[in-house]
Amino acid sequence: MKNIKSKLIILLGIVLLIACTKELRDPVLDISQATPQEFTNPVSGTTYVLTEDQKDSVFATFEWSEATYNISNLPATSYVLQMDLAGNNFGGAVELAKITETTFQIKVGTMNTRLTVLGVTVGVATDVEFRLLSYATPNSDYTNLYSDPVTLTITTYEALVVEKFIYLLGDATPAGWDNTAALPMTQIDTGIFARVETLDPAGAWFKFISVLGFWAPQWGTDATGTAESGPLVYRPDEATTDPPAMPCPAVLGDYYIEADTVNLEYRTFLTSGELYLVGAATTVGWDNAAGLPFTEIEPHIFEITTTLIDGGMKFLEVLGQWAPQWGTNDTGTGDGGPLIYRPDETVIDPAEVPSPGSGTFKIRVDLTTITYTIVAQ
Repeated sequence: MKNIKSKLIILLGIVLLIACTKELRDPVLDISQATPQEFTNPVSGTTYVLTEDQKDSVFATFEWSEATYNISNLPATSYVLQMDLAGNNFGGAVELAKITETTFQIKVGTMNTRLTVLGVTVGVATDVEFRLLSYATPNSDYTNLYSDPVTLTITTYEALVVEKFIYLLGDATPAGWDNTAALPMTQIDTGIFARVETLDPAGAWFKFISVLGFWAPQWGTDATGTAESGPLVYRPDEATTDPPAMPCPAVLGDYYIEADTVNLEYRTFLTSGELYLVGAATTVGWDNAAGLPFTEIEPHIFEITTTLIDGGMKFLEVLGQWAPQWGTNDTGTGDGGPLIYRPDETVIDPAEVPSPGSGTFKIRVDLTTITYTIVAQ
């Protein structure tokens, strides 16, 4: 009996030792032990005078140290470079980049346009602040870290005004090359336009124009442009040579198409062509495998009539996955608002769509206008 007891005591000690060892090997993330990234270049107090003849030159190379956490098994850290007028406490910050590297270059012309959109007065030396947000988990702000800001004094030049409207066309689109029937895109941010539309590789190409019935202004790309992304090349008038068109993706499908006329970039993402409702306001809660299916009543327009309660909700493209998904921003209400797209897990979650309250409602999601509406039934 004593031998059995001794063996049990030894076995219990081994179990406790293993548990303690495992605890030592698997530390818990403690954000108070994290070290935020910090700029190494440029330095505060640097002065820049931008000129149009240097628009294709590098404005600055932003460089920074890595953010570090007290555990090593986190996903790759992402960095968001933000810019705002000095003294605004980044209340109106715009994003210049969202990358996993620790260096980013921006051209003079792009910086000049971004500052113009920000509200900087042309020809006046203005203090502008830059900071870095980092995160390791996009679904939570717990890992968010902010750098100390750097302040640069920048004088801008007068340049082309950011367009208020653009249209999609091309033989890969339903509009073909008829510039009087080009498809309107919705402005989702200053100078940034989007639309979900069918792209057919049988046609092969697409472009953007600014005025129906005219071939200028227009945006194409260059030899580096691909079916997924690339630079936008601007054609301001008929006297300027046409840039090449963007190549169509190889798979026929419905694509989220985004044209950024500020940073002169475009990108496309293949959507699933389906939509599912989840959220605390719904009958299925946040179970992304049990989302309620929408019905596509017209191309890229979805509806569902369902019971809601107080809470938030989102629209998923694939059952069991949190991306791609659609949410909204701080202007979205229980009656309707803009949609914000999260194409993959590397992108921070958009805000939840708020419920209008308890009752039966029809939710309409229009991916051609990137908006949603909710109407009581």
